[in-house]
Amino acid sequence: MEPRTLHIVDGDSTGGTLRAAGFHKHGTILVWRDALYTGPVPAGLTLARLGRVRSRFWTNGKRQTEFAQRDAAVETYADYDKVALWFGRNCVLCQLSLIQVLSWFRDKHVTATRFTWVARHGGELPPQDISRVFASGRRITSAQMGLADRAWLAFRQPSPSGLVRLLKTDLTIPGLRLALVRLLQEYPSARDGLSRLERTLLRQIGGTTRAAVAVGTVIARESVGDVLLFDMLRSFITARHPLLHFAEPFSGRVSSSRFNGSALALTDTGRQVLRGKADHIAINGIDRWIGGMHLKGKRVPWRWDQRLGMLVALGNAA
Repeated sequence: MEPRTLHIVDGDSTGGTLRAAGFHKHGTILVWRDALYTGPVPAGLTLARLGRVRSRFWTNGKRQTEFAQRDAAVETYADYDKVALWFGRNCVLCQLSLIQVLSWFRDKHVTATRFTWVARHGGELPPQDISRVFASGRRITSAQMGLADRAWLAFRQPSPSGLVRLLKTDLTIPGLRLALVRLLQEYPSARDGLSRLERTLLRQIGGTTRAAVAVGTVIARESVGDVLLFDMLRSFITARHPLLHFAEPFSGRVSSSRFNGSALALTDTGRQVLRGKADHIAINGIDRWIGGMHLKGKRVPWRWDQRLGMLVALGNAA
């Protein structure tokens, strides 16, 4: 008899591919929707309480039940023989979801032998290849579950110190080291106050560029969602000292989807920041969460130093 499997997948695309391949006939496909690389992810909360925090973040405070059905579904894990985790290897979003899920199961004292990790984006695969890829999934070890627990705890702290220390250890989850480095590179740069993604996005604005074109170009190379990137463009437009301006008349609300088709161009300030002649944080400030760390104001205690390739503490940061 085919083992009954709970498939926890990285998004609707993977879920759709697994359904097309018939995987729902011998189990359940659970989509783990939450881009944890943006918004508050504070420590000390149960899955349900964190789900309410994340729901309020994604709905601008309008709802707190967006993840309730997902969280209830994962609680039924004991009804299944196996748990398959479909999270890509070289993807910050997937790695954060992976460590969250593994940490949660470890708290439930579920043994590592129950898990298979398919380190691929199933949504990129044709249905006829899914069974072969699933069969090549790797076993999760107890050591990896312990590492996931430590990484998940460190990510949610109000300081990146734990992540910095973790990078000095042997990270046995393939792809985790790159994901943690990418997270730390989202701290403002010591050179210009921009995060790595902000700089990458801003560099797409050459002459007059449509917002959707700039975002699409970045998405083609980065494992990141468009919501975060469009929000970055909006913040460049609405900053006290804007880095971008509308190259053509725009009468809609900046917060609306009409913004996606707007034509943008660099301001003089934007060009100065890109050249490293001005600091985005010093002139405009920041209000952004990275895990449990809330970066706010015109002086943040941590900066990413590209020359050193590491996060550096300023003043009394710990």
